[in-house]
Amino acid sequence: MRRNTSRLTAGIILGSLLTVTVAVAGRRLERRAGSHLLDWGAIRSIARHRVGARTGSLSTRERLAAEAFYAAAAERVAPLVAVEIGAQLDHSLEPPAVIDRLGWIDLNLGTFQRLIGRLEAELIGTRSTPRGAGASLARIVNRSLGNHQLGWLLAFLAAKVLGQYDVSLLASAAPTRGRLYFVEANVVATADSLGIERNAFRTFIAIHEVTHAYEFEAHPWLRGHFAALVEETVHRLAADAGGLWGRLANASRGDGHWMERLMTPEQREAFSYTQALMSLLEGASNHVMHAVGARILPGFDELHERFEGRHRRRGPLEQVVLRLTGLDLKLEQYAEGERFVAAVMARGGQAAFARVWRGPEWLPSLAEIRAPERWLARADALDAGAARDAEEALS
Repeated sequence: MRRNTSRLTAGIILGSLLTVTVAVAGRRLERRAGSHLLDWGAIRSIARHRVGARTGSLSTRERLAAEAFYAAAAERVAPLVAVEIGAQLDHSLEPPAVIDRLGWIDLNLGTFQRLIGRLEAELIGTRSTPRGAGASLARIVNRSLGNHQLGWLLAFLAAKVLGQYDVSLLASAAPTRGRLYFVEANVVATADSLGIERNAFRTFIAIHEVTHAYEFEAHPWLRGHFAALVEETVHRLAADAGGLWGRLANASRGDGHWMERLMTPEQREAFSYTQALMSLLEGASNHVMHAVGARILPGFDELHERFEGRHRRRGPLEQVVLRLTGLDLKLEQYAEGERFVAAVMARGGQAAFARVWRGPEWLPSLAEIRAPERWLARADALDAGAARDAEEALS
């Protein structure tokens, strides 16, 4: 009996210790879980770790020399870009900055953090946070997965991006003057792999990015509109994620990209506005790059052909990554936007196309990007309506 009593006593003691341990561990787990969607410090560490030794860092002398070249290239192409865009700036562009891959990660991590941080604050304020060890563990696991996904994506892009205009476009208090950034290691590696003379390729990329600068800085309303579209898209995606698992069954079949098939009709509508604007911006930039590049770069057609051929030579793994991450949509944006610009220019020249920059109501929808004649008809109607209003005001 004593043996059984001893076992019972031991069981009570062990059970009590286990209960206390679980309670303490649960409280610690809840504190560790917190309520944040992502851990930005962890994301930065993950991305930097994946980049590893391939940082593409430059000596101070190399960086200053590269920045001097890009500054001279931007100054050279800016007047030509202004003619093609049909708009002049009342200020000069900020001096370009040359960064390495780690610098690109830090710049863009800040943009992600500002965008998702505002969304996170809204979600936390409107939803109750489940309590308990199970819920805490789920939050930790979900956050860890999110950290690794975003960290991996940033590292992947850091090794691919050549140039970028104004990473602060989505900032809550964005400056009115943006800046051009060039990831020199990626520019040099791409030029060498394609057999293109480095300075010619640097100029080629500079034309594209300077065009983006003119698109936004010559039309001040565009920055706020762009930021609002992106925020609205992300908000709708997050606010109505409850039926996501149910829509997964349809993601492998049907029309359109698999990411679009995961969205509700309302989410697809918001996403389409953002996609249309991105298509327009990229298409216009490519159009200008052709026009300006052909004027100042000897052998431009061959250079462009080699650069475009890079997309056709992507390996199977990279193609899968682009598809899974939705980055292949950006490649489609280039093509669709360029076809739209070409069609509008063929119909009415620069004057007809320049109307897209008048204001939000003049921007083409995604359907109009894919059917330029529809936008041209609507733009003509807007012009006619404006003319009637002017006549009535004078009468």
